[in-house]
Amino acid sequence: MPTTVDNEETDRSRTELAGLAALGLAYVLAGLGLFYGLAIDSMQVFTAAVIAILVLLAVSMVIIVRNEPLVSRENVVISVCVFVAVALFLGLSTFTALPYTVLVGVLILVGVIIPGLVLQYGPSIVN
Repeated sequence: MPTTVDNEETDRSRTELAGLAALGLAYVLAGLGLFYGLAIDSMQVFTAAVIAILVLLAVSMVIIVRNEPLVSRENVVISVCVFVAVALFLGLSTFTALPYTVLVGVLILVGVIIPGLVLQYGPSIVN
């Protein structure tokens, strides 16, 4: 099967595709930074990688808002929860002496579990 990209179907220029590829590569590098920070047990490297991911998430959300005509409830809930989770993680790790497991627990709770619960049970609570 041929794997050619037809620009008429994607409506994206080569510059936009290169930018999206660079964004994807930046996410991979930030993920490697997370792994490296955990492997060498360095909270500073891990925090730097988390900050990089926060910046990349902000760039991604700008791209989504500019390209999507409608902002969905799911996108808003997920993006707000992820930003709050990362901000809490960075704030708690910087200004408190909480154990690392508690910090990761807060990150997972606010960034993953709460948005899932809000999206799954939110409409039945509101109605």
